[in-house]
Amino acid sequence: MRIGIIGAGKVGTTLAKYVKDRGACVAGFYSRTESGGRESAEFTGTEYFKTLDSLMDASDTLFITVTDGEIVKVWDCIAKKNVRGKVICHFSGSLSSDIFSNWEETGAYVCSIHPIYAFSNKFTAYQNLTGAAFAVEGCRTALTRLQELFRLLPNRIVEISTAEKVKYHAAASIASNQVVGLIFMAVELMKEAGISEMSAYELLKPLVENNVRSIFETAERQEHASCTGEKPEYRGCAQALTGPIERNDTETVRKHLEHMDRPQWESAYRAVGTVVTELAQKKHPKRSYETMKEILGHE
Repeated sequence: MRIGIIGAGKVGTTLAKYVKDRGACVAGFYSRTESGGRESAEFTGTEYFKTLDSLMDASDTLFITVTDGEIVKVWDCIAKKNVRGKVICHFSGSLSSDIFSNWEETGAYVCSIHPIYAFSNKFTAYQNLTGAAFAVEGCRTALTRLQELFRLLPNRIVEISTAEKVKYHAAASIASNQVVGLIFMAVELMKEAGISEMSAYELLKPLVENNVRSIFETAERQEHASCTGEKPEYRGCAQALTGPIERNDTETVRKHLEHMDRPQWESAYRAVGTVVTELAQKKHPKRSYETMKEILGHE
């Protein structure tokens, strides 16, 4: 396998450095911005190709690491060339391999790989990529061919449904970006209560960290699992849940809603609270949460 990379931004540069350091053969980069392409090639110890054709001639596998909006444009361009027998892969989280229209007619094999990871810096992000999982989908031949690469990497490879990839990406966005939004909301409410921003972060830090840690703790059967070879189970969200909704403390939730001065935040509290109520019901199946549901659903 000889990998050519189209796009010399954070993702392309990080991946080139990461897989090359682990023994993969990376031919080099093609980029519309020559200075950026040469910079990435020098950093990764690979070649900069002045033309897309020359990169394609030197590669049997093409990584398209441009922005989501440019992937179709790149595909439309290379699909007109000789891509027969090549593996074509993009790295978008929200787009599936379906974006490669009429790929069967070209003779190429298409797929997508999405590292569940924040590519923060072009020259340092590769250092912490080891712990990230890679979500993959696409045609069977492409994924089979990529096993040669995957065997070199310590990362967990998870195959997902092409048809449902948007749900996968929504899940990742909720767990990452939207959790950040909720923490911001909590900080702002603390500030409205007269607490400084720094103190708000200090107060919330152990609460957030302990909750997340509790969700991802392995269950008590871990010791048994290690003996039998089974994978340990995580404690999960339902068992980690605490707070007024879980306790069915309807009066406290009413007071919270009465003091939500911003309509958007009240809506967010109600929406997330409704999900939390469903989770609480799962934890306490014999407990009635009907009143709580009515409070959260009534605006």
